Order: sequence, then C-alpha cells, then structure tokens
Amino acid sequence: MGQFVCEICGDEFEQKSRYERHMQTSHPRQAVSAADIERALRGVAFPKERSELIEAIDDDNREVRGIVERLPAREYRDAAEVARAFGELRSHQKLPDNQPSKTGGERAMQAPSAARFASLFAGMEFPASRDELKAHARTRASDEEMQTLERFGEHTYDSMAEVTKELARVS
Repeated sequence: MGQFVCEICGDEFEQKSRYERHMQTSHPRQAVSAADIERALRGVAFPKERSELIEAIDDDNREVRGIVERLPAREYRDAAEVARAFGELRSHQKLPDNQPSKTGGERAMQAPSAARFASLFAGMEFPASRDELKAHARTRASDEEMQTLERFGEHTYDSMAEVTKELARVS
C-alpha cells in the first residue's frame, strides 16, 4: 500500500512527487472564473469599494480573494463591473469603455427601472388612468419617479405591460 493516496480516485503512490504530479495531471484544479467570483460575492449590496469586496469574501476562499485583491482599487457598481475588471486582469488588456456592462449600467443608473415601477404598482387594479397610477404610487415613489409619471400620456392603461411600454417611451 502506497504512502500517498489520491482522495479523488484512490490511486496510491510511494513518492510524494509522483502523487503531486498525478494530482496536477489527472485532477488539475480549475482556474478561478468570473462565475466563481460572482458566487463568492453573492449577497453583496453594491456599490462597493475593492477593499469592501475583499472583506466580503470568506477566508476559506483564498484564490478568489487573491484575485479580487489584484483588481483595480475603485468603486464597483455591480457584479458585472467586477467581472469586467477580472477579464481585463486575466487578458492583460483594457477593454473598450463601451462594453455592454458599462454602458448598460450607466443607462440603468439614469433611467427609471421597469422592475421598480412594477413594484410601485403592486396590487393595482387595471384598467387605470395616469392620475390613478400617480395616486397609487404616491406614497412609495421618489420625486423622480413621480416626475416620470407626469410625462405619461393621459389615457387608460389596461395592464402593467402597457405601463412598462409607456415608461420606455418617456425614459
């Protein structure tokens, strides 16, 4: 019986160097992926500075933590920006500034969210007029959201889908 036993397949080795070579060739460790980083950051409320992201990663996840430590020191708005920075780090190339995660993120920060509007109208009875939409949302909507509602057309909305279309039109 060998002194070194592979925990994965049960092969036995007399020499540690052969055991280590077996582990590297037969059962190589996968490189950290963007999905691994996203999984390690699950539940993190963005935006966060790099230092805050590092603190959010469990101590037992050293490889992911090491990669996040090498990311540029700045504020990250969402997991997509972290993945983008990881891609730049991995490829050693700065990606163009018009990447979908960046442009989409900027647009999303400026435009009212359809999901947010849907939550404002939870329990709303349709059909509803613009004034009824405003009255229903008034207690929960921000000033900006109320201003967006002011730009809605003065007609009857038969469903939340129609409200979403109108939101896209006025945004």
